Amino acid sequence: MVKNKKGGSGHKKLARKNVKPAFVSRKLRKPEDPLEIYGRITAVHGGGYADVYCQDKKTRLLVIRGKFKGRNKRGNIITHNSIVLVALRDWEVVHPKKKQKVDLLYVYNENNLEELKKRSDVQNILSDNQKLIDDTDSPFEITYKEDNHEEEVIISSKVNKKIENIKNDVTDDFNGIDFDDI
Repeated sequence: MVKNKKGGSGHKKLARKNVKPAFVSRKLRKPEDPLEIYGRITAVHGGGYADVYCQDKKTRLLVIRGKFKGRNKRGNIITHNSIVLVALRDWEVVHPKKKQKVDLLYVYNENNLEELKKRSDVQNILSDNQKLIDDTDSPFEITYKEDNHEEEVIISSKVNKKIENIKNDVTDDFNGIDFDDI
C-alpha cells in the first residue's frame, strides 16, 4: 500500500467541479474596447491591489477583482513584471493627488508573452522596463566602482590622526588637574 506522506483533505481543494483543463490553448485576448489597455505589474501591495505601469506611460492602481482570487487564482498568478490587460474607469472622478484605479481583465501567461512581444502596443511597456527601474526613488545610491586600496589607506590614516588628537586633548585636560585638591 502507498504511504500517505501529504496528509488528508488535499482532494477538497481540487474538486472536479472546479478544475479546469490545465493545458488548453486559449486564443490570445486582445483589447476590444478603447478603455482596455495593456499594463505591467510594478508592485503588488496585497489586499487585492497592485501598481500597474500602463501603455500610455502612467502608473495606476490596479484593483484585482474576485474573479482572479481564491480558487481561480491558480491559472492567473499576478507577480512582479507580469503583463496584464486592464480596463480604465471612465466614470470615476480622481483626486489630483491620488492614482487612477483600473480593473484587472486578463493575466497573460508566459506562453502568450511571445505573441504579445510582436504587438507594438506591448513593446513600449517592455522597453520602458529599465527606465522605470531607474526612475524609482531610493534612499540608497548604488555605484559600480572598483574598490581603491589607496583611498582606504588615506581614510584610515586620517581617522588615526583624529584619534591621536583626541587622546592628546584628553591627557592635556587631566594634566592640569591636581587630584589631591579634590
